[in-house]
Amino acid sequence: NSRESSCVLNDDVDSALPCATPAAELYEISVHIADVSHYVRAGSALDAAAAARATSVYLVDRVVPMLPRPLSERACSLVPNADRLTVSVSWTMDA
Repeated sequence: NSRESSCVLNDDVDSALPCATPAAELYEISVHIADVSHYVRAGSALDAAAAARATSVYLVDRVVPMLPRPLSERACSLVPNADRLTVSVSWTMDA
């Protein structure tokens, strides 16, 4: 019933921000962030390496990902028409 009005993905598509208008003067906003906990086990070497980096670094000409590229660019990338594990929150706001 809601109409999708836009969807914003960042360059490495690990997050998405769709916005819909379910009714006049209402906006439904959702934030979806790739849930990597399925691939990164707590206490593992990969977990320690990711913790040491703390975040992906976005430079003008490149990205230095927090996780190995196969995870950050494929398995955890939020791409259209592909099911992915996410941590999500949605809310409705009036105009």
